[in-house]
Amino acid sequence: MRVLMLVVLSVWFCFGIAWAEKPKTIEVWTNLFTVSHGEGVNSNSTFLITKDGVVVVDTRVTPAEARKVKEAIRKQTELPILYAINTHYHGEHVFGNQVFKDSHAIIAHENVRKALENESGEKHLDFFKTLKIPGIEKTVITPPNMTFKKKMHIWVGEHHLELIHMPGHTDGDLVIYIEALKTIIAGDLISNRKIPDMKDAYIEDWMKALNYIGDLNAEIYIPGHGESGGKPILLAMKHYLMYLRERVKVQIEKGSSLKETQDAVRPVLKKKFKNWKKLEWLDSNIERAYMEFSLK
Repeated sequence: MRVLMLVVLSVWFCFGIAWAEKPKTIEVWTNLFTVSHGEGVNSNSTFLITKDGVVVVDTRVTPAEARKVKEAIRKQTELPILYAINTHYHGEHVFGNQVFKDSHAIIAHENVRKALENESGEKHLDFFKTLKIPGIEKTVITPPNMTFKKKMHIWVGEHHLELIHMPGHTDGDLVIYIEALKTIIAGDLISNRKIPDMKDAYIEDWMKALNYIGDLNAEIYIPGHGESGGKPILLAMKHYLMYLRERVKVQIEKGSSLKETQDAVRPVLKKKFKNWKKLEWLDSNIERAYMEFSLK
């Protein structure tokens, strides 16, 4: 069984810090909005307004940032917030949960609850506190109170949301498929034009997840970080993983050490993905791939 979070080093790389930015609310589709930017970690929160109420996906990095999501919702509707959903356990997606605990349920894969409970969750929060994010000290870890294993279906208002366990970025990732809107909310399985976080990753699983997502009838993809887009952002993420895997495998077959592999692969990736953010994370990505594929 994969242990999702035993050390805080699993998240040191997973975000960019943004200070004193105003949150931005973008209507991706009718009654479907993303909130990004703000103070602290720049990750996406998404909300869907239905005729019966609101569904929120990912609650941002602090209670203060979560309240900004609530404010954005209230600018659009006074309908009740029915559900909050976490796409995975990383703090910039779950540390605002306490602000939404009065909704019907906070929902995630069962591994997210395991990662946030007890000592592991406290260690995760302690690490985020070292980043001096404004308001992080007000966080009370609030694990999901409704979990599932493989799939979960939610019918809310006029919409059917299919929650699908798709491990890859972590072992607790889920994607949300809203067929009527041809929309995928992907969490950090997709980062748009940003080198991804891989300390918890299993690259082969991640690629299987992207293949599965790519076979769904969707036109809108909402990533965990970066702007929403069409299928090209899914394909770009998949292409990055394929390129990383193949270049690292070549070095492993040559008998190269980790450092030799990093020195050989880094400049190739840096050139290929020069317009992506967080190029400084390439070495940690190469290391993760080296560890995974050296065992095969």
